[in-house]
Amino acid sequence: MAGEVAKVMRRIEESLALLEAGGPDVPVHKRYHLNNALTTLRDDHAAADLHLDEFDRAELAREFPELEADRVPTVEELRSRYDAFTGGLL
Repeated sequence: MAGEVAKVMRRIEESLALLEAGGPDVPVHKRYHLNNALTTLRDDHAAADLHLDEFDRAELAREFPELEADRVPTVEELRSRYDAFTGGLL
């Protein structure tokens, strides 16, 4: 467990260094996710790690476009998923 917390703390340190290097033009969502990671770190390092994943999401999407990390589904896709989930229950 201590090793996992240390790993998350290293990620936070690296993310903070990126923000500091970016100056005032750092996207707001990056500050938001880093703040959330710091807030949850004490009680739930796994949740903090997820916030750091969100911090890195845009870079991952550029590096691996096949992941479609930021792809928003169409209304038709949402309807199809909902209909499949409900299976005619309603």
